Amino acid sequence: MTFNNIKSKFPVFKKNPSLVFLDTAASALKVDSMINATNNCYSNEYANIHRGAYELSAKLTKKYENTREKVAKYLNAPSYKNIIFTKSATEGINLISSCMSEDYFNDGDEIIISYLEHHANIIPWHISNKKIKINPISLNEKGEINYDDLKQKINSRTKLVSLTHMSNVTGSITDFDIIKDLIKNKNIPLLVDGCQFAPHKKVDIKSLDPDFYVFSAHKIYGPSGLGVLYMKDKWIDSFSPYQGGGQMISNVDIDKSTYADGYEKFEAGTPPIAPVIGLSASLDFMSETNPNKIYEHEMELHDYAFDKLNKFNNINIYGKSKNKGAIISFNFTNLHNSDIGSMLDKKNIAIRSGHHCCQPLMKYFNIKGTSRVSFGIYNTKDDVDHLTDSLDEIIKILT
Repeated sequence: MTFNNIKSKFPVFKKNPSLVFLDTAASALKVDSMINATNNCYSNEYANIHRGAYELSAKLTKKYENTREKVAKYLNAPSYKNIIFTKSATEGINLISSCMSEDYFNDGDEIIISYLEHHANIIPWHISNKKIKINPISLNEKGEINYDDLKQKINSRTKLVSLTHMSNVTGSITDFDIIKDLIKNKNIPLLVDGCQFAPHKKVDIKSLDPDFYVFSAHKIYGPSGLGVLYMKDKWIDSFSPYQGGGQMISNVDIDKSTYADGYEKFEAGTPPIAPVIGLSASLDFMSETNPNKIYEHEMELHDYAFDKLNKFNNINIYGKSKNKGAIISFNFTNLHNSDIGSMLDKKNIAIRSGHHCCQPLMKYFNIKGTSRVSFGIYNTKDDVDHLTDSLDEIIKILT
């Protein structure tokens, strides 16, 4: 699978043609159509939306709300009314944590997460105003969730299962068919962190059937400062507002207020107008190229890179699942991951070094951090060759 001339759609390569960008798991490079849509919004279309009685506002309001419909279609969600725009996927999880703490959790309740989770799916549960116990699922030898351990952890106090769709360290993809089978008929809601999965493979909300699903626009070749939260109707109806302000109201008096129905009560204040317009363009780009084709392309590069990296002496690759995304985290014995990253940068190769906002996973592996390469639509086998040739040179210098 190849995407001919795809780099021409990413302006960064015009300025830096030899760039090898292998950090898409942190944030994807920006496609030209998204940049153009955002610029056009600010230059020619901009007005505050929803409340303006003039043409400029009305047209942009329609375009903004059409994006909500486009997101629902992209996710195969039941309705655009289940889509909530937030400033990030992290805020989406914080919104759920805050609302559940107010309207759902009781002291002593338990949440099941895994050691694969990003800090964004750990810390929000720490700052709940209820005394909640976090039950972590162990991993198997391949770096996957141990589903037998999950089965043992579920009990009468379990009030939420909150798991990553794809690990940002090992690339392991969670098998939610197994998860759903384990929690069915137990009335336990499911939250899925889709930040790593949604940009690389087709999401089918109707099949996945989570109570909540989050992803970030900036990882999907779109703008920063925008997240998407899918929420089932029953939670939209039962949760109190997350924040107060303009737009999310029905009526306001000095001493009391009533709130809008549906998703609107979770979108207080002036929304991220231009980023939403940018997201619309990035979703068009994703749909035109086909997420599953992107996944095939990236996994072909992953397998090629994995084979080449595995030939190095003294390398430890973390996570060897067969069901995974195009992410490889590794360390060389007696070499620090930050040194590897810095020296690759001098070769115009961008990778990620550190704990990847997954300190509990690093502690589980008994390491401080890793070097991580992650692939996007713009990567090629030439990129992999440059990476491994450069690593060979660096190892000879440092050892």
